[in-house]
Amino acid sequence: MPHQAAARIEEPGSRRRERMRAILVEAALRLFARQGVDATTIDEIVNVAGVAKGTFYNYFTDRADIARAVAGTVRHSMNAAVEEINRDIADPAERIARGVRLFMAGVVLDPVKAAMLARLYESGASLDAHGNAHLLGDIRDGIAKGRIRVPDELSALHLVVSIGTVTIRYLLDTHEARNAAANAEILRGEGYARQMAAVLLGGLGLSHDEADEILARPFDASGVSLFT
Repeated sequence: MPHQAAARIEEPGSRRRERMRAILVEAALRLFARQGVDATTIDEIVNVAGVAKGTFYNYFTDRADIARAVAGTVRHSMNAAVEEINRDIADPAERIARGVRLFMAGVVLDPVKAAMLARLYESGASLDAHGNAHLLGDIRDGIAKGRIRVPDELSALHLVVSIGTVTIRYLLDTHEARNAAANAEILRGEGYARQMAAVLLGGLGLSHDEADEILARPFDASGVSLFT
């Protein structure tokens, strides 16, 4: 059989496998975000996904395997969203501040994935270079240009991740009580989001005037296709 004809026959099955895998990952994501990886069973995952338990093992070997898939999905979505909102932004310090404010906006735009992101941070899974290539690139660029003044890139990475974790968790814990005006403020990077971004920029060695200049520039996360 010609290769192209075989590919056409196999393609529908391939798409079905991709869809089923995505359904399982989405089900696990929602459970992990709500109750953590360790508290989630495979039975719960297949129940939420609406599939037989045997189907799970056609795609994943165990809970740790699907947890890695969920983490990879969230990190990929996060990086794509940061790149989207930082398109045409050259200043590495501004890119970092915008990325952190975007994480906070994620609590409004997609609280389930924001919760999973917070759990990844809290587990220590994002304290190294894995999954942080974009952020490390901005940190290194900022250090090289003298825009960021820190002892070393690792301390800068841990500072950004720590503030990201605290702010996301705080907003998740208080989100139920927030009204539309408060949510709109978060999406614009104002209020609490601006205050924490100012603390971050100060920790990265920027002066108050430098931080104020960055935070006065337009920011709006409402149109970003976050975590899609």
